Amino acid sequence: MSATPPMIVELFVGTLTRYYSTDWQDGRTRAGFPSPFGNKVTPHAVTDPVELQGAIAEWRDNASLKLEAHLKQPLNWQEGMLPPYFVGELGLAGYGGAILLAAYTNHAHLPRPVMFMQTWAGDPAIEASMKAEKKDALWEVMNCGIWFPDEFAFGIGLKDPSGTPLKAGSIELLWKALEYLNETNWGASADDIATWRTRDLGDGDSFESQAQFGFAVFHESCRLARENRLPMKLHY
Repeated sequence: MSATPPMIVELFVGTLTRYYSTDWQDGRTRAGFPSPFGNKVTPHAVTDPVELQGAIAEWRDNASLKLEAHLKQPLNWQEGMLPPYFVGELGLAGYGGAILLAAYTNHAHLPRPVMFMQTWAGDPAIEASMKAEKKDALWEVMNCGIWFPDEFAFGIGLKDPSGTPLKAGSIELLWKALEYLNETNWGASADDIATWRTRDLGDGDSFESQAQFGFAVFHESCRLARENRLPMKLHY
């Protein structure tokens, strides 16, 4: 019996036209992942970039209205297929490491896991973060499904271009959250963080290694999104 392949979780940095066209996937991603822009009656996936770009522009205008009270100016970044794109291979373990790191940093009184965490269901720090009455920027922004190249507070619920509900965050606020996580937990250099990103995680690794790997992938992807003024999308 063959082993179950690891769940694919990635951070896509690039235009949403590129993302929903699926013209970025390879053997390491969900090859054949259909575009959600299809008719429910006639399931024809829309992958034409020109058609997608118009749909994305309309969606972005609507998202700007949704976020109007939180924005200094409407959302704006270059769309289409010309801007660069990047894929950070996070994996379920890396994503879990980053989310758990944020939760345990927020709740420093709780003892941290020692060994690799395959699941975080029922984790006390995660549950405490989710039940907290007061919004916390660190948890809110790490727990988003899409991040825009703009600055606004916390994570805000909306629907992505396919109509799927998710939480939207700010690239700038995410960067500040990542800088805070680094300063609070390690004070690591850019070279250290780059080294963490090259690790191959396994069940025998420590939680510290898992958290550092997940953090490093988030850090590099967020850096690229900031430098290129592009959105970042959680893909799984």
